[in-house]
Amino acid sequence: MKSDNQEPTQPMDTRTAPGGGHSFRAELVGSSRKRNWILAVIVIAAILFFFGSVISSSGVLDAWLPWTQEYAQRSIPQAPDGDAPIELLEFTQNQTDETITVIGRVRNRTEEPIEDLIATLTLITSLAIPAVEDVPLTPQRLEAGAEGSFEWIKPLTGQAGALKIKFKLVNGAVLQHKDSRYEEMEKSPAE
Repeated sequence: MKSDNQEPTQPMDTRTAPGGGHSFRAELVGSSRKRNWILAVIVIAAILFFFGSVISSSGVLDAWLPWTQEYAQRSIPQAPDGDAPIELLEFTQNQTDETITVIGRVRNRTEEPIEDLIATLTLITSLAIPAVEDVPLTPQRLEAGAEGSFEWIKPLTGQAGALKIKFKLVNGAVLQHKDSRYEEMEKSPAE
């Protein structure tokens, strides 16, 4: 038998509902079993997040993870003569009052294909901060000895001061290039 003097184990609201004389009971907190599971999940997630952050920021796993810069650099094929893997054949610009157009052409000097090559162009103007933009080369896959090209059209703010170029792969590896734009001019017509 239940005694009237006994205190309830859960907080209850025993106010009467406005529509009648019915007793109203509301549990302010869920069951203790459910609370324990939610608390355990939150604690485990926090611990995993903390350890994951510490491990990824410490560099402990860099030797085993494929996204390191050293790993990316090893993926670059080498030219047979040991020189730069790509050769810059053309790098021209056409400037109007409102835009600058840059056209470039490169050749794969290696004996292996190069995929996902990107030209990173930096434009320094007189009135704005330097504009840096990655421009993919076409075709996406440069076979051995094949040529690829890129075109970049950029609105100008002020006068163009300098234009820099470097090449990289999508995975972050930076490729050295051989500038062969002026070799044709240096050869004499008698040769």
